[in-house]
Amino acid sequence: MLILIQILVIVYYVSINVYSFLLLRTQKKSEEDGDCNKVRDGNLFITAILGGALGIYVGMFVLKFRTRSLFLMVFMPVVLVCNLYFIISAYVHDFWVLNGTVYKAFIELIDLYAHILH
Repeated sequence: MLILIQILVIVYYVSINVYSFLLLRTQKKSEEDGDCNKVRDGNLFITAILGGALGIYVGMFVLKFRTRSLFLMVFMPVVLVCNLYFIISAYVHDFWVLNGTVYKAFIELIDLYAHILH
């Protein structure tokens, strides 16, 4: 069961980073077209905090977009380190977030769902 959770976390992390890269690309295209209000910077920051800091940071260099912005150049690596720390500590401690009652409830829910399907 723990393997399934680990795979889901990896899929989530990859998908949120792809989404953040595409969000940055959309913002760059909208600013080139003159519509600078289409994607707000707040969306980038929320996406970064949710795990997409790597996608935004890589996108800044690949797309050559806002690399002179000191705030983004400092904020994104800090959030990236926090994201990686959370994921590594979760793997090392066997997803301590899901230990205890939350983990038992999650397992019971999966078992109930499996029982309904069969």
